[in-house]
Amino acid sequence: MEKDQLKAPLAGVIYGGIVYWGVLAGSLIVIIGSVLAFLGDNYVPASYWLSTVWQGESVQQIWQGATGSQPMGHWYLSHLTTGDGLTALGISVAVFSVVPALFLSSAVLFKERDWIYGSLAGIAGLIVMIGVLGLISVA
Repeated sequence: MEKDQLKAPLAGVIYGGIVYWGVLAGSLIVIIGSVLAFLGDNYVPASYWLSTVWQGESVQQIWQGATGSQPMGHWYLSHLTTGDGLTALGISVAVFSVVPALFLSSAVLFKERDWIYGSLAGIAGLIVMIGVLGLISVA
């Protein structure tokens, strides 16, 4: 007996593949950054991060105690040689992988004449890109 196998939509396969590899790459960067962080090469000492988080301090309180003020935007780009800088980069790479995935999926959906889902994917991609690039402040 032959089994009928369902085929995943091309837009879903593209989205899943890009996010999979983006999160995998980001995770590897985070692992390297975490190892460096616990070896002691940090922008802010790992013991400070851990103790303030366990004490329940807010993001503003943590940054105030660490650097004197909360940094804006992509602070880690100037600290890529530190463990916490690399860790933040890895998280950003993983999150940003959603943006090209949504835009390419949107293009495939438009090519397949699926206007509603293509538009929604494009809008979602714009929203995520604006958030990741820090063009709108939520604080």
